Amino acid sequence: MSVVKIIELVGESPIGWEDAMKQIIAEAQKTLRGITRIGVVEQDVRMINDKIDVWRVRAQVSFRIERSDNDKD
Repeated sequence: MSVVKIIELVGESPIGWEDAMKQIIAEAQKTLRGITRIGVVEQDVRMINDKIDVWRVRAQVSFRIERSDNDKD
């Protein structure tokens, strides 16, 4: 039986949404194993003086829950 956990992460970039998404992926891969899906929930920008300051992406990251051999009963 497989169980998947879903968390939300927010990535920011001064370059664009694609780079913000790459930030999310890079950070998620540092601590999570078994990532199965990353879906964009929301994209927005922060404006300062009528100019885009930062692009932001909010994404759901899905990954399989791993159990130790002792917990498989």
